[in-house]
Amino acid sequence: GLSNGFQRMLTGQNIFISDYTYDGPKGTRGTVALGTDFPSKILRLSVDEYGGKLVCQKGALLCAAHTIDIEVAFTKNFTSGFFGGEGFVLQSLIGEGDVFVKAGGALIRKDLDEGQQLKISSGCLVAFTQDVDYDVEMIPGIKNALFGGEGLFITTLTGPGTVWLQGQPPQRMIGEIARRVPSGGGIGLAVPVPGLGGSGGGEGGEGEGEGGSGGAQ
Repeated sequence: GLSNGFQRMLTGQNIFISDYTYDGPKGTRGTVALGTDFPSKILRLSVDEYGGKLVCQKGALLCAAHTIDIEVAFTKNFTSGFFGGEGFVLQSLIGEGDVFVKAGGALIRKDLDEGQQLKISSGCLVAFTQDVDYDVEMIPGIKNALFGGEGLFITTLTGPGTVWLQGQPPQRMIGEIARRVPSGGGIGLAVPVPGLGGSGGGEGGEGEGEGGSGGAQ
């Protein structure tokens, strides 16, 4: 219904969702081809294997079985939502069946023991199991915060459970590309247009070169 669509919108998905059903002959299978909005790796997970629930970063879900519900999972506190890189809203994938989530760059899986902590750069989170505790901490030390390259805050994940991380978050790659674009707005590529500027100058240069040869003779 509309309320479910609004929840999906909060988690980075569309209000409306496409449902594909195969009506071919018995014993056969159909094929659905899907792609991501950014060059990414696609990870297939069975929610059943992780207690019937996975928590993902906002917008990570690509597709899921019709038995999976997409619900809103809010971060525990203001600091986690504002500085954690994933925002205030995370995705809860609840039910039985498979889900496909996307991750940019290298994909890393880490199994955490009871009480084991993993500190990650903000924005690198893809998904984690429901028993993992998610929090954001301030980096200790002024020099570490200013010159460490990670900013003032870092995400801390505490086990037990499993987490999946991405090595190149899309927002970070876009930011790096934008940072290297000249401030004038262009990208510094000259495109020759026949009859204008560059081509005419080239012909003139050849003529001068020929004249110089004649003078030398």
